[in-house]
Amino acid sequence: MTRLLTREQQQILDRRFSEVTGLPSILLMEQAASGMSDAIASRVNVHCRGNEYDAIFFTGAGNNGGDGWASARQLLAKGYRVAVFDVYPDRELSPDAEINRTVYKRLGGEVITKKEVLLNKKARFVVDAIYGTGFNVKRSLSDSAREALSLLASLKESGSHVIACDIPSGVDANTGFAVPETLTADVTITFGRRKIGNVTHPGCMMAGEVILCPISMTDEFVDEMLGDDRRVLALEEACAVPSRARDGHKGQFGRMLLIGGAEGMAGALILAARAGQKMGVGYTMVRTVESSLPLVAAAIPSALLSTVPEGESTKKDLPEPSAIAIGIGAGKAPWVEKAIRHLIPLNIPVIIDADGLNVLAGMAGAFELLRARAAKGLPPAVLTPHPGEFLRLVPEASDLLREDRLEAARYLADKAQSIVVLKGMATVIAMPNGDAYINRSGNVGLAKGGSGDVLTGMIAGLAAQTDSIESAVTRAVYLHGLAADIASDNFLSEIVVTPEDVINALGEAIIY
Repeated sequence: MTRLLTREQQQILDRRFSEVTGLPSILLMEQAASGMSDAIASRVNVHCRGNEYDAIFFTGAGNNGGDGWASARQLLAKGYRVAVFDVYPDRELSPDAEINRTVYKRLGGEVITKKEVLLNKKARFVVDAIYGTGFNVKRSLSDSAREALSLLASLKESGSHVIACDIPSGVDANTGFAVPETLTADVTITFGRRKIGNVTHPGCMMAGEVILCPISMTDEFVDEMLGDDRRVLALEEACAVPSRARDGHKGQFGRMLLIGGAEGMAGALILAARAGQKMGVGYTMVRTVESSLPLVAAAIPSALLSTVPEGESTKKDLPEPSAIAIGIGAGKAPWVEKAIRHLIPLNIPVIIDADGLNVLAGMAGAFELLRARAAKGLPPAVLTPHPGEFLRLVPEASDLLREDRLEAARYLADKAQSIVVLKGMATVIAMPNGDAYINRSGNVGLAKGGSGDVLTGMIAGLAAQTDSIESAVTRAVYLHGLAADIASDNFLSEIVVTPEDVINALGEAIIY
């Protein structure tokens, strides 16, 4: 897992690099430009060079524009046909960018300042170096930038491939929120560390293929300069599967209890149970309503079964579980709220999903219960909302959810002092301490009823076997998406993937 950066963190690193090493900041610009130049050159070399230009750079007024000027100069020196469209020809640039603009001009590089000159120009690649991480969605685009993005769009329509420098202009590096004028890149070349906006939704849809070019900052330097508070990590691999002793027995591998399956919704519970079993849990236990028992028993003959308790009674007819998930196809019967209130104070991993979240949203004192659980030092509860369930839990965060999925998940995690799995493209996992993960596996094949039930079963199955609920959640989320990717590869289509296919691909995902 690699650390993702905000624009402010990148600025801190750039400044501290020069302070600590004594090296000038323009060295970092030269390194970034070199990485971009190599990536562009490698692409030019494998294509026919029949266009008038190999690359036209669109450069802004900040350091992102400076990267563009430097890369154009490097490619010019190697014999490539380049030009620069200067978005702000009459403005003084940032110091390092101004140096690179001056040097490019002194070396005879072609500069275009009028949009009319670009008419009928042909370039294999156009490079968006207008804003980069300097764009802030709270400030509107300048007229010059808006015009430049329109010109880039026209060139793309005429066949040019778009390369974004660090992050597509118009995408907020901190949130991934994109203004309507944002042009989707074919390739984004980012420097040092990926930015949050390139990985979270919707920014990830604007970035195309993301290529990471290293610069002179080690992981140790980054962590020392930024500290460990409120880290954001890209979830792009699962930890290794622990080996099992050859003489291991079921009592060593946990006991998972799933509660739900109202009449007509037993299928959700069956999917969750099958997925949990694929995680290797020793015992699968299911508590459901009387009418669903025959269906569950037929579908999962290895499960231990029990009916939900009636009235004020509680049940002790199953072995003591080591993890519990509640809400899967549960409906809104009175027993659901009673069960949730009973489970939250228990010293056991508790996952609340689906109808459990809907009931939780209407419960008096729900957040107080969850915070009291955390205050006792118990493992944080796990809440797994999709956006609709999220808004039922915290309707006051509707604008935040629309503008910044990462901070929205963190808001709920802080309010509930729970782990929040905000489902959707680039699923966000937020921890109560402010740390967060953005998942990079998965595809639109998961956009089907039942996919969330599979994920809940996976989380419960892993949580039953480990002391780290954080590890169980992150591993389940990544494997869930990876299994969907494997299934879509096997079927040559994302469209045909079903929740059952995801379950069937879990064995391959685990050893991937």
